[in-house]
Amino acid sequence: MVEPNPEADPSISVSDLSLGYPAHGGAKAFNAVEGVSLEVAKGGVLAILGESGSGKTTLTRFLSARGDDALDKGARVQLSGGDAAVLGISLRRLSRRSVTRLTAYVGHLAQDAGATLPPDLNVGDILFQPIAERTKRFDRDQLGQIVAEMMDLVGLPLSKLQEFPFELSKGQRQRVAVMRSLMLNPTVYFADEPTLGVDANNRPRIVDLLTWYREKSGATMVLVSHDIGVLEALVQDVVVMQQGRLVGAGDINEIFRNADHGYVLQLAKALRATAYDEVSEE
Repeated sequence: MVEPNPEADPSISVSDLSLGYPAHGGAKAFNAVEGVSLEVAKGGVLAILGESGSGKTTLTRFLSARGDDALDKGARVQLSGGDAAVLGISLRRLSRRSVTRLTAYVGHLAQDAGATLPPDLNVGDILFQPIAERTKRFDRDQLGQIVAEMMDLVGLPLSKLQEFPFELSKGQRQRVAVMRSLMLNPTVYFADEPTLGVDANNRPRIVDLLTWYREKSGATMVLVSHDIGVLEALVQDVVVMQQGRLVGAGDINEIFRNADHGYVLQLAKALRATAYDEVSEE
C-alpha cells in the first residue's frame, strides 16, 4: 500500500476533476464540480472563493478524503471525471484503510463545525478525541500544554475545558471546533469558513491560531472564506468558483485588481464593501 508522502510537492494536484452526488430520495443525480484543475505547492495557502452553491464545499470535502462522511447516501461525493492526488495519493477509489491513513495527515474543518461537536463530551475530551480514536499511546501532559497555548490564542479560559457544548456560545463552539481540527497536527489542512458564527471581535483570534499553526508546522492550507481578515493575513493565491467551474485564479491582489470576469469583479467589490459581519456570539 502506498503511504502518504508529507514531503510531496505539490501537496495537492487536481486535474480536470468533476464531482457530483447520486440520485437519491427522489432527487436526480447532479454534478457540483466541473473540470477543475489546480495545484497547491507544499507549504502554500490557497483560498477558494465563490457564491453559495458554487462547489467550494464539495471540492474541499473530496480533496480532504471526507467525501463519504455523510449518513445520507445522497450527500456522499462521487468522482465523475478527472483525478486528484493529495500527498502523492490518488483519491480515485480509495479503500477505507487508505482513507484512514490519509486523514491522519489531512485535517478538515467542515462548514459550521461548531454546531456538530459531540454533545456528551466536555471541551477537553472533545479536543483529545481525534488522537484517542487513533492511538492509546500519547503524552497527555505534552498535549495539554499545546491545548493551553491554543486556548490562549483563541481567547478561551482553561475553565472552559470542563464545559459542554451547550454551555458555550455559538462562537465559542466554533473556536473549539477549529482547535479540534488541528489536534492531529495535519500536514495538509482544509478549513471551510473557519470564522463562521464568530463575532467581529473574536475573528482575529481564529486568524492568530491558524497563523500560529502554519508557522509551527509549515502545513499546506486550503481555506474557504469570505472573511477579509483571514484572506489578508494568510492567503496569497486564490481560485474563484461559479456554478462548479473555476472562473478566476491567481495572486489575491492581482486577481481582484485585474479581474476580467464579471463574477470575479462582483465578488471583489463585495469583499471590499463588507467585513463579513456576523451577529454577536453572546
